Amino acid sequence: MTTRALLIEDEPEGLENLCNMLAKYCPEVEVVATGASNADLLRLAADDRDRQFDVAFLDISLPDGLVFQALSQLDEVSFDIIFVTAYDKYALQAFEFAAIDYVTKPIEREELIRATGRIRKKNAGTKERLEVLQQNYAPNTPNTFEKIGISAMDGVHFVRLSEIIRLEAEDNYTHFMLKSGDRITASRTIKAYEDTLTSLNFVRVHKKHIVNMNFMKTYIKGEGGYLIMENGDSIEVSRRKKSNLMDSVRRMHGEI
Repeated sequence: MTTRALLIEDEPEGLENLCNMLAKYCPEVEVVATGASNADLLRLAADDRDRQFDVAFLDISLPDGLVFQALSQLDEVSFDIIFVTAYDKYALQAFEFAAIDYVTKPIEREELIRATGRIRKKNAGTKERLEVLQQNYAPNTPNTFEKIGISAMDGVHFVRLSEIIRLEAEDNYTHFMLKSGDRITASRTIKAYEDTLTSLNFVRVHKKHIVNMNFMKTYIKGEGGYLIMENGDSIEVSRRKKSNLMDSVRRMHGEI
């Protein structure tokens, strides 16, 4: 089934390259309109009822300002979004937390295929995801995150980090265990969340487990040992991850 795409890119060479790569590597994506500014995005989005865009590839920095200026003026975002941006680890972390896909310049084939493979053709909380992104987006600046967007089978859930007790892997899925007792299952591997969360008082203690250090209650020593969390969960610590846990505890609490 064809995916109809809008491309907003102010550099002609960049626009041509993206069009060519989509045609070559993502033939299911049909480019139906292009633009080069916030004004173009607003004009084309207003015509979306006729064009029915499934996704918009948006360069962030445009001649008339950041693309968020146009997005914030839309009453409704009826299409999914893939941002096209220069590499910046703090900006990319903001995308991860908002559960919004992106590709970095220069665009690589594998990254483009991955992003297009996750396009949500039905509006899956795009407006809410953009709100979380705008709260956290600060290029070249470490961010203070409060919420993370978790892409689940039934939609995107926005959860405060302070409510997450731990993450548990199951094949290519990740279960988020919450303080409320609820569980959200994300359709991503636990590795995808490890890089995002480890700078925010979360630590990988086992191939199956990442824990929020704020909820650790007791560490029972052993070859690897195990943790008892405040909700009573017992979490195995692998021998290989034990030093990782101890180092993280020292950074947070000092010598133990």
